[in-house]
Amino acid sequence: MARLQPDIVMECTGAPSVIRDCLGVTSPAGIVCLAGVTTPGNKFDLDIGSLNRIMVRDNDVVFGTVNANRWHYKMAADALARADKAWLGRVITRRVPLGRWSEALEYRHGDIKVIIDFVQ
Repeated sequence: MARLQPDIVMECTGAPSVIRDCLGVTSPAGIVCLAGVTTPGNKFDLDIGSLNRIMVRDNDVVFGTVNANRWHYKMAADALARADKAWLGRVITRRVPLGRWSEALEYRHGDIKVIIDFVQ
């Protein structure tokens, strides 16, 4: 991981050793999202001082999120189905064809939501 220096890491296993290996290895201003849940009682060594220096120096972010289950996704899909279609249409500011997917990662002034269009 340290050799790759990714911009974003999404850790979904909850395995303490994997979490440890994800922290502090992103590129500067990198983001680590912790989405897995660690089993109670699992412990591992972590040099907090070193981690703090790396995160502060590189302006890194680590945050956790709750995994949603199928019911949560259904509620979100139902809410979107009821939402004002004109408003939703304005949220998507740019569509990029699959063949040019990398363009979706390039910020352009006014971008709110950029999507990759898989159907053409």
